[in-house]
Amino acid sequence: MVELTEEQFCEHVDQLPGAQLIPLLHENHELYAQRGTSTVVRMRGWVMLTLARTTLPDAALPFLLEDLDTGVDPYLVAAAASSLRSYPTPNAAFAPFVVRAITNIRYRDERLSLETYGGFAIGTKGTTPVRELLATLTWLGPHARTIIPEIEPLRTGPTALVKKYQSTLEEALNSIRADSEETAECCRLPDSVSDLFSWMRGTRSASSSIDSTVLEDQDGHTITFGEYFRGRPSIVVFFYTRCDNPLKCSLTITKLARIQKLLETKGLADQISTAGLTYDPGFDLPERLFNYGRHRGIRFAPQHRLLRTADGLDSLRKHFQLGVNFIESIVNRHRIELYILDAKGQTAGYFGRIQWNERDVVERAIEVLKESEGDNRSRLRVGAPVFGTAVALGLALFPKCPFCWAAYLSLFGIAGLETIPYSPWLQPVLAILLLSNLASIWFRARTTGRMLPFYLVTFGALTIIASKVFSAPAATSLVGVFLTLLGSIWSTFTRTLLNRRA
Repeated sequence: MVELTEEQFCEHVDQLPGAQLIPLLHENHELYAQRGTSTVVRMRGWVMLTLARTTLPDAALPFLLEDLDTGVDPYLVAAAASSLRSYPTPNAAFAPFVVRAITNIRYRDERLSLETYGGFAIGTKGTTPVRELLATLTWLGPHARTIIPEIEPLRTGPTALVKKYQSTLEEALNSIRADSEETAECCRLPDSVSDLFSWMRGTRSASSSIDSTVLEDQDGHTITFGEYFRGRPSIVVFFYTRCDNPLKCSLTITKLARIQKLLETKGLADQISTAGLTYDPGFDLPERLFNYGRHRGIRFAPQHRLLRTADGLDSLRKHFQLGVNFIESIVNRHRIELYILDAKGQTAGYFGRIQWNERDVVERAIEVLKESEGDNRSRLRVGAPVFGTAVALGLALFPKCPFCWAAYLSLFGIAGLETIPYSPWLQPVLAILLLSNLASIWFRARTTGRMLPFYLVTFGALTIIASKVFSAPAATSLVGVFLTLLGSIWSTFTRTLLNRRA
């Protein structure tokens, strides 16, 4: 896309229909590349305000709520509060975001304009972010009743708002306390909106190209992406140490430390890894990563690290589709993003934009861990009949003497193998393995309450042993092998069916 001046961008936005404005709210949009942070603020704020001239679509809500939740720029917070009022109906789920925004922005309150591009107010005209937030509380009315205890301290005492806002605050409280039959009982966002903040991905595609990406940790040790993120589920956050918004990167790493403690409490610290990956690998060198993490409570261990890419961020940025943009090497805008990876290193879950709850993240990660363990059990269940049958077949066909051993190997037509020495001790080893398989089938039969598979495997094992002891025809041994295979498969499918019913 051709680079536009701010004036051209403003004209471009004014000509776009509402649906085509949504992509312009994404941090990684190419129009924001190589622009200063203040410029990006003005551009995104104008997109929000343009969207608000009509009915605000659901797809725009995550971006507005994000700025209310963690925003510290007066223009974006004011634009988000004003735009939210163009949503078709008030929703109780918006109220906590609005009151939290008042707490976050009250000491950065500035006079600005939402009528013209740029946000500059002339003279006494214009508005402020706090005034816009109070107007949004008035719009919410009875839907904001759940946050009355958080609004009351804004009236009097050390946390009271300045005098010029008291009449507007009283108006908001009167609106909230008004009788209404439409009062919401539950503070829930529409499902279509909630899914944009967090999800568990049902289908996952492997990407081997990321596996070779070299990472360096806080101690200067290098490891590839595949080596670190394959083998166990992981919780991954993105941050950078130069971030000037305390509600984003600093809080993200602090909360990652809390996740580590939760994993330790549940005894899962060795089964679920954690990692913080920096957006700013050129600046965030190992020592800086170490100090940043240590001051925020991170407990470093082989499976818990802060990491930087050794050759730039491009591979990670493409793999995760990161919500970040830059002016040269400095981040000009980024979102909050946390990913849960499965044991194959594939993205299984996501929490983004608004601050996530640590317990919710751990619960999702445990789901992924159980899924990985289930896959391992499935592989074991499939392998059990194969193992038992292979052992039975090996014992059934095991040669009786050194001459037979050489003849067997020669029969396979593999040159030189007939020189391998005959090992009579291998026969009792195979017999022990056969009995071990029999014991496994017995325990499974006791669990399921179905003994017939065990009887089949037992009869098969006895048939094989009898054929070896009494020199029975080879066909007798093969019957034993068939019975072992049949009983093992039956046992496996019986257990699987019971698990599904449970």
